[in-house]
Amino acid sequence: MLARVCGFKCSSSPAESAARLFCTRSIRDTLAKASGESCEAGFGGESLKLQSGFHEIKGLEDAIDLFSDMLRSRPLPSVVDFCKLMGVVVRMERPDLVISLYQKMERKQIRCDIYSFNILIKCFCSCSKLPFALSTFGKITKLGLHPDVVTFTTLLHGLCVEDRVSEALDFFHQMFETTCRPNVVTFTTLMNGLCREGRIVEAVALLDRMMEDGLQPTQITYGTIVDGMCKKGDTVSALNLLRKMEEVSHIIPNVVIYSAIIDSLCKDGRHSDAQNLFTEMQEKGIFPDLFTYNSMIVGFCSSGRWSDAEQLLQEMLERKISPDVVTYNALINAFVKEGKFFEAEELYDEMLPRGIIPNTITYSSMIDGFCKQNRLDAAEHMFYLMATKGCSPNLITFNTLIDGYCGAKRIDDGMELLHEMTETGLVADTTTYNTLIHGFYLVGDLNAALDLLQEMISSGLCPDIVTCDTLLDGLCDNGKLKDALEMFKVMQKSKKDLDASHPFNGVEPDVQTYNILISGLINEGKFLEAEELYEEMPHRGIVPDTITYSSMIDGLCKQSRLDEATQMFDSMGSKSFSPNVVTFTTLINGYCKAGRVDDGLELFCEMGRRGIVANAITYITLICGFRKVGNINGALDIFQEMISSGVYPDTITIRNMLTGLWSKEELKRAVAMLEKLQMSMDLSFGG
Repeated sequence: MLARVCGFKCSSSPAESAARLFCTRSIRDTLAKASGESCEAGFGGESLKLQSGFHEIKGLEDAIDLFSDMLRSRPLPSVVDFCKLMGVVVRMERPDLVISLYQKMERKQIRCDIYSFNILIKCFCSCSKLPFALSTFGKITKLGLHPDVVTFTTLLHGLCVEDRVSEALDFFHQMFETTCRPNVVTFTTLMNGLCREGRIVEAVALLDRMMEDGLQPTQITYGTIVDGMCKKGDTVSALNLLRKMEEVSHIIPNVVIYSAIIDSLCKDGRHSDAQNLFTEMQEKGIFPDLFTYNSMIVGFCSSGRWSDAEQLLQEMLERKISPDVVTYNALINAFVKEGKFFEAEELYDEMLPRGIIPNTITYSSMIDGFCKQNRLDAAEHMFYLMATKGCSPNLITFNTLIDGYCGAKRIDDGMELLHEMTETGLVADTTTYNTLIHGFYLVGDLNAALDLLQEMISSGLCPDIVTCDTLLDGLCDNGKLKDALEMFKVMQKSKKDLDASHPFNGVEPDVQTYNILISGLINEGKFLEAEELYEEMPHRGIVPDTITYSSMIDGLCKQSRLDEATQMFDSMGSKSFSPNVVTFTTLINGYCKAGRVDDGLELFCEMGRRGIVANAITYITLICGFRKVGNINGALDIFQEMISSGVYPDTITIRNMLTGLWSKEELKRAVAMLEKLQMSMDLSFGG
């Protein structure tokens, strides 16, 4: 015997011993069928005081042996003693065994009281056997027992866990037809169920009713509703409830409540408010935990506040809070998006030595980084490494690598990966097809792109605005402007005129759609049609952006309507749009082609004043402008500034500059220019 049982007067006849052994074995057999593993790992043992004395319960075997002894003893122990033992088994997290033990008690005709029935109902609910729990409730009333608040609350919890919240509400209202009244736990249980279903307004109404009944909400009550509000994205209401909690109920929020609101604020993009709340909680002596830090770090990374994120990471380590995989994923993903892949790799290499196992999100971010660096071999290696680490690629992982292949014009590898994805049981989504369609357009294979579109539609996926914009862009880039305009007309049809046979009906054009077509028309020299589209945009509720203005300025310049181009350029600021390097370069090009190189130079200087860095095209445009008007000195000045700025010219620009100098018999200056270029490049590349 494993249990040390004290004080029972049990018969020891062979027949009774055999019966006792059979009883114990039958319980163990039931236990083995119910579960192959013991769940008592967190049980530290108990000294159980019964009427017969103290009994040491070190584990499940001891509890089973003690129960068998109790059934064999004469007189039988009280139901209170049986309840005490059942409570121990519940704390071992073995509700299935408790149910089995109660069945043994019932066969022995041991009369249960309301407390034992409450335990049984709790165990039925824990085992997802709600019908049995409800049946037990009916049995209680038939036996003339009166359900208490624990009975009602336990069943309410069971109904809510099974997502039968409306039934739980009905059951809650039935309580008021009895002498039993709900307590704070009852109200909080039902509020939690309502919040799980997103029924926040009803949960708040229940909170108000609870307070009207004279019951004071607890920290858990408020935390339940705050969490529900945050999950629904209603951060404002969550903040208001936080203040009500402090000012009306005089309850101090805990780290869980603060963390939920901080996380919600970060997801809303309100990073300054999140930081203020983060500071406030610490001023009140409530210190952030791992979840709080992760929320803040993710928020800072998403808004590009690197130093703040790094400072929080350092603060975590100083407080002996170890970063987890979520922390590392946030930092790695953010570094990759910002092009800081060296830092991302350093973090990745640091994970395993710290005992942090990368997950699918980690690998997907790293694959994305490798693809952005055109290191496709490394991306492939990591993709297949995942499986050896017990980590399966998900849809995002596949889409990321497919995008990398398509960007490198390795469309066949992308298609092969699509087939591999299907074989693993994953279903391609709209993003998968959009990426591959774009890839086919990049390699000029329009027919394959359209075939893939048909496959997408056949698989039950509807093209979205990204699909349509991708198709339009591909058609324009491949000289199919007429087809693009026909497709655009179909997209423009009103909903009442929809043709169900056409996949693009009902897809609303966006600013990107208009930008693609305006640019396509201008490239084809059809500026009047482009102008019509531009003027149509406000009537359809679409606001032009910087790309739209840049294209229109380009068109006006090509039409030699420089004054109008300048006017449009100047009007951008009043419409809350700032010209970018493309916009500046486009107008500079217009000036230079019209021989107004001084105006182009003035615009170039304005770029510098606004902090916009010129690129190679900007410099080359000005150099060509100066050479066009025969000002080789001006061209040479721009060329030298280009080199000084770390922007290196292409071979055509160098050849043109040398030709211009030779034609002016400026051989010494030509040699000096080449020497300066060589010196600058040596310094840049560490030569």
